[in-house]
Amino acid sequence: MTGSEQLKLAMVVRMFDPAGGGLELYAFKLVQALLQKGHKVTVLCQESKTDFQQPGLTVLTVPKTEKKLSKVERLNYNYEELSKLLAAHRFDLVHSQHCPVKGADLVTFHQHTVKRFSISGDPLERLINEVKLQLAKPYKLRLKQDEELLKSAKLRIFVSQICRRDYYETYGIKDEVRFPYLIVPPGAERQSPVKTEEEPTTFTFLFIGKGYRKKGLDTLYKACTLLKKDGLKFKLLVVGMKDSPGNRMTARLHNLSDEVELLGFQRDLENIKDRSQVIVVPSKCEAFGMSPIEAMLKGVPAIVSSMAGVTEVLEDGVDSLILHEHLDHHELAGHMRKLMEDKRFLSSLKQKAMEKAATVTWENTVELTERAYKQVLKQGAAF
Repeated sequence: MTGSEQLKLAMVVRMFDPAGGGLELYAFKLVQALLQKGHKVTVLCQESKTDFQQPGLTVLTVPKTEKKLSKVERLNYNYEELSKLLAAHRFDLVHSQHCPVKGADLVTFHQHTVKRFSISGDPLERLINEVKLQLAKPYKLRLKQDEELLKSAKLRIFVSQICRRDYYETYGIKDEVRFPYLIVPPGAERQSPVKTEEEPTTFTFLFIGKGYRKKGLDTLYKACTLLKKDGLKFKLLVVGMKDSPGNRMTARLHNLSDEVELLGFQRDLENIKDRSQVIVVPSKCEAFGMSPIEAMLKGVPAIVSSMAGVTEVLEDGVDSLILHEHLDHHELAGHMRKLMEDKRFLSSLKQKAMEKAATVTWENTVELTERAYKQVLKQGAAF
């Protein structure tokens, strides 16, 4: 593929939605860039939630069903219908964004396998996950569909080495010559200037995530309890967890009613980041994780669990702090305490964080993806 060669591409994604989560945004930004480069892109999806139109873009969705489907039935239905749509057209290359389909030449894996929490969770969480793997039909189907995507593709893209190792170990792949891959992390872009107002009088931490356990909010609450016992004053803004009686009770059980502010889902995080001094990402399971990069762009340094793939682009003690023992709330509390008490170090971390985050761009994501296309096309991917 030369710089001027135009391709007819199929992009397969569950949801075509620029306002969706990380996977949806990744796919949307990639489609936008490919169209700007003159490629023709057909998006095949289960559902489209955007009226985005551009020359060269076609969006095809699977037919709606009148019958209410179980989770397993829905997974099988979408797989079959997307595969039919794909088989009815001809493309130079088929790129699946971790969406089960028959005939993908290239697959980008955005999420861990369903086995991941059996390794990264605490002992009880590992046990529960193992039971689900044995008994839950959706888990079994996910394992099967991910294996088909992994082994049938001509090339695999992973958002991090952490994610890649999970797949290759789960499915027993040791021959990287037969199963080649590229690492292509997502990008980030600054949407507003870095905050310049005075820092709040109360040191404020930020947490973003829906999963109380998988995102490590339980570990963060335990760390905050230690800080409070030591007499430190702080606030914790929790985005993604609604202000419900159950969530308030959880904070209360950790003696954090006064410190925790539950903000629920927030589409616009800019003002919340402006209120924060440090973002804490203590995830137990995170293939990449864009929230620390996006916060770092605003001058909010990050504490990030070693389980998150984003740590592969960070430098511990220079532009961020890495939580090496991701279940250790004592280590996490130590990192938080250091940033609260060492203002010179916090200032240095803030500057280096902005510099590092500025290098994580969508341009790099698109460039690496086109490199993957060239590699696939050399193998004769057109059908």
